[in-house]
Amino acid sequence: MRLIIFAIRNIGRNKRRSAAILSLVALGSAALLVAGGYAAANFSGLRERTIRNGVGHLQISARGPTEDDDAPLAEALEHVDVLRGRILQDPRVLAAAARLEFTGLASTGDQSVAVIGRGVEPDEEYGRAGFAPRMVEGRRVENGDRHETMAAAGLARSLKLKPGDRLTLMSATVDGAINGLDTTIVGIYTTGIRELDERSLVVRLDTAQTLLATSRVSRIVIVLHRTEDTAAVGAALTNVLGAGTTAPRIRTWSDLATFYHQVRGLFSGIFSFLGVIITVLVVLSAGNAMTMTVMERGREIGTLMAVGTSRLRIMAMFVVEGLTLGTLGGFLGLTAGYALATGLTRAGIQMPPPPTFTTGFPLQIAVVPALYASVLVVMIVTLGAAAVLPAARAARLRITDALGHV
Repeated sequence: MRLIIFAIRNIGRNKRRSAAILSLVALGSAALLVAGGYAAANFSGLRERTIRNGVGHLQISARGPTEDDDAPLAEALEHVDVLRGRILQDPRVLAAAARLEFTGLASTGDQSVAVIGRGVEPDEEYGRAGFAPRMVEGRRVENGDRHETMAAAGLARSLKLKPGDRLTLMSATVDGAINGLDTTIVGIYTTGIRELDERSLVVRLDTAQTLLATSRVSRIVIVLHRTEDTAAVGAALTNVLGAGTTAPRIRTWSDLATFYHQVRGLFSGIFSFLGVIITVLVVLSAGNAMTMTVMERGREIGTLMAVGTSRLRIMAMFVVEGLTLGTLGGFLGLTAGYALATGLTRAGIQMPPPPTFTTGFPLQIAVVPALYASVLVVMIVTLGAAAVLPAARAARLRITDALGHV
């Protein structure tokens, strides 16, 4: 305790140098907190955006003869209602929406475009699951007698489609025959991803099944009440539905979110690089300042040694001084980082769209307690480590040399 009090007094003796070190530590801490908070907010936002844009928390599909996503419809899921009933027995499951994906041609008569189609259950998809597409014009597909289609914005633009227009869909059935179906455009939507907007469309599940001449589905998309339950529910469903080569394949959103992992890896690398640079700057600056302190306090060190203070205690005195500077600067940085994070988040700054996306997003800086604790510990340890070499140099001084130091 006496060492800490002594360290605080010594810090106050040279206010200008101490203020410079504290400012550097505070700025470094705040920069790490803002950068880390931005990365954490992006990770969380991109994760939920991926899940809510249609991937869901879990997906169940037929395992098929291969492990790719292009398994033929002959290997698709059947007995959907039985599977759904077993899935919904878990109270952590919010919804289980069946889908049928297909590829084919969309034609207005004058022009045809290759498309990627998805058949959905409107009540389950847009109701319980909450997969609400961002509508540009018109409405979503609904249950009814006529065949309805929602076209993505890019596809609608290339085919000059608007609500009320007729669109003919053509695709190969499960038997390999070519089938066609006349549908009515009821809405235009956007996925936010340019490539998908140019080729995708949505119909009702029964429309897709009629087009492909099948009663099966490609997959069942599961939405949970809490994202944190994904792994536990996946394990539970494996026990319920079975495991092995004939059992349905269960995959989590993480297994399917390649783009998410690419972005996370990029941000993690940038944040780590930034952290290394800031830490090196703090170590060099603090080490230089502590060396100057030792040089200026040579007579004081000699006097302490002359009255019987051990070399180990001399060294400890300077290390504790460094740790104290790290603690004070770290807390100042935490305060500044929190203020910056809160202020920037509330400012409502709109960020430009990421690569391949068509819509931007509001700037958000997350406040992550674990990150704040880590940054504080790093700054304390860094300043303590930066003080070790100057402290060792002070402890090695001879009494006569120290007393004669000018």
